[in-house]
Amino acid sequence: MPKMPHEALVRLVQNAPSMIPRLIWPERQVRSSIHLGPAEITDLHLAEYRADAVLLLGENSRRPDKAIVVEAQGEIDHDKEWTWPFYLSGLRVRLRCPTILVVIAMDREVERWARQQIDLGDGCCTMRPIVIGPGDVPIITDQDVARAAPELAVLSVAAHAAEPPGEDIARVALNATQGLDRDRGIFYADFVFAFLKEFAPDLLEKFMATADHKFYSDFARKYYADGKAEGEAKGRTEGIAEALITLLEQRGFGVDDAERRRILECGDLDQLQSWLARVLTAKSLAEVFGD
Repeated sequence: MPKMPHEALVRLVQNAPSMIPRLIWPERQVRSSIHLGPAEITDLHLAEYRADAVLLLGENSRRPDKAIVVEAQGEIDHDKEWTWPFYLSGLRVRLRCPTILVVIAMDREVERWARQQIDLGDGCCTMRPIVIGPGDVPIITDQDVARAAPELAVLSVAAHAAEPPGEDIARVALNATQGLDRDRGIFYADFVFAFLKEFAPDLLEKFMATADHKFYSDFARKYYADGKAEGEAKGRTEGIAEALITLLEQRGFGVDDAERRRILECGDLDQLQSWLARVLTAKSLAEVFGD
């Protein structure tokens, strides 16, 4: 089963915290307000003692009715068998409310490991995380459902896009990214394309074969179109080069003077278009430039 990038899982939870109660208690209708709480479990501010996300259920975030520690787990990490109980006990002391640990694991081997009971001491005291695996994520192929819950639609891609009906799952998730704010829309589209590139390349090729699907987000389409328009006025290579620099900067990639010159002085139209096509799925400038 493909591994979903850790950052992507955490962002989905942070942007749509209500998704977690919906997945772990599908038979219930949770009416409590849900807030994101501080993820540091202690005041030490050590990285290993920081949970991926903490959700607080109840009207008063300072005195919640319940707290949920959410961990996105892409691989087996036996150190978690020590830190997860600490997360719960530390948060329970701080908030004085019941605490629950939820692990999101889109890899089935990791899911099986995470579901195991953790022995806290000679079998006298144990804990077992609630685990959200691929089978707990609904298959979303309805566009209205995807638009109403875009984070869940993207998670459905991670859980099921490598299986039939993967094409419909990916398509409705990509369409659902349109109309979102720029940050979420770009990030979610990036993830879907990156996922398809690694685990369903034939499907990605099919999407990229048409202009409508080549750049799904409104933002990316805008800059691609701007590049073409500027190209007609300044020369096509120059227009695409400037659009490429703009998109790289909007993606958060630092473009230094040497890289800027490399792009602007490139007169190879095919090379510029190749770089431009990689921007949405690349995780670094090295991946964009193929270094």
